[in-house]
Amino acid sequence: MIAMPVQEYIKHAYESEEASISAIAKRTGVCWRTAAKYAQRDDWNEPMPSARAKRRPVMDPVAEIVDTWLLEDRLLPRKDRRNAAAIYRELRDAHGFKGGERTVREYVQKRRGELFKGDSSAYVELEHPIGEAQADFGTVRCVRDGKIIEIKSLVLSFPWSNAGFAVPMPSENTECFLEGLKLLFEQAGGVPRRLVLDNMSAAVASIGEGEERVLTEAFMRFQLHHRFEADFCGPARGNEKGNVENKVGYTRRQWLCPIHPLNSFEELGELLATEAVKDMDRVHYKADRKISDLWEEERSALLPLPNVPFEAMRLDHAVLNNYAQFRFEKATYAVPQGKPRQRVLLSVYWDRIEVRNREGELLTTLPRSYMLKEQPIDWPALFEIYSHRPRAAVHSAMFRHLPEAVRAYLQEADAPDRAIRVRALRDALKTYSIDQIAEALEALPADRRANPANLELKLYSLRPENRTPEPIAEGYTPLEVAAYDPDSTLYDRLLPTRLEGVATR
Repeated sequence: MIAMPVQEYIKHAYESEEASISAIAKRTGVCWRTAAKYAQRDDWNEPMPSARAKRRPVMDPVAEIVDTWLLEDRLLPRKDRRNAAAIYRELRDAHGFKGGERTVREYVQKRRGELFKGDSSAYVELEHPIGEAQADFGTVRCVRDGKIIEIKSLVLSFPWSNAGFAVPMPSENTECFLEGLKLLFEQAGGVPRRLVLDNMSAAVASIGEGEERVLTEAFMRFQLHHRFEADFCGPARGNEKGNVENKVGYTRRQWLCPIHPLNSFEELGELLATEAVKDMDRVHYKADRKISDLWEEERSALLPLPNVPFEAMRLDHAVLNNYAQFRFEKATYAVPQGKPRQRVLLSVYWDRIEVRNREGELLTTLPRSYMLKEQPIDWPALFEIYSHRPRAAVHSAMFRHLPEAVRAYLQEADAPDRAIRVRALRDALKTYSIDQIAEALEALPADRRANPANLELKLYSLRPENRTPEPIAEGYTPLEVAAYDPDSTLYDRLLPTRLEGVATR
């Protein structure tokens, strides 16, 4: 609220001088909306004091933590933000929250305001027979080597029971798509009789009139191998597979929030497989039964898995250059066992490339290179948030992705000292990277960490231009002089001797 004299001047200028709202706003330096509010105000009665904020004895201990999570999520795309259910689950599991999910939902809704209003578009509800599935790719974000990277998640949903499975993949290419479907079928324990897909290039080579589709050879072989019927949505009609569209978002928010580290695709895949089984313990959104019970019925309607596993692989070829290297998908691969200008055969899998000579002998196996989208974690923005809620910093979603030295620096401090350290890190991040700060903390003795000035001095000393120079190597000084180590006790002889009973001057 602006000062009362300014309010009085705005009203006077509007009524007596007949000045425009824009002119008044310019004179007083307030925004147009504020100037209009006081210029056109008719009721100047003293407002009644507002009611005291309602106490939330259950939420109050964790309110600061939830606020920190919501502020962190604002730095992420909307699709990667946690919903109220995910926040409740994390409070319950990690912080011993004793309240109900409804309490958390009401608090989150109040704090978010209108930020996350859902789409009110209505769609016609479709009926789905038992044993039918839908599949689609989604984008998820993980942390690797201190950076946020984007990978893909292939999701398989069964609308009849609302069971769902997901597997991480680095790309949406043909090999990743087919290998991902194979892994999902194995998780489900069977093959859906009918699979609904959109017109992804990994499966559809071209689209004709109506329902006419020309499928890729690889997908046709995969379909024949597993004996399922494929059905494709109309162009730009993703709502025809609305169950999996919702499941893609659900698995991202419920199973992968907060952002998980990506140590390997296999490890992340095991996590998603575990979450898929745990998720079936909830009640179906329409049927008054657990998803796990419905899934047991639906699984019996699936086709059996093939006896021979399908190999999601394609053949290609390349010619080695003078350095025994070849280019494939914008990446360069070296084949030390190869010869310059040699023609080689490539067996391309989702995660590796097997290189053979023309006789079919294996020369080498190389990990397949992917150019994943990545961006650095915005630590300055995050620590600006933490500086206002330092007690909750160690409970933040991104805390586990900090370098180990920085985590220890914050965890070892009590609440008052932690606030000082959080602000010290916030200020240091304006000049130094998080890795430089971690290096400084590793070099700083534990008994000197309490004073932020010591961290600042250590950071200053580690900068290349401020490092202590190495001793000058010169050969002019005689060795007996350069190696001379003076005995400081000799200087004690120059001190006056105090004789017993005789005062010295």
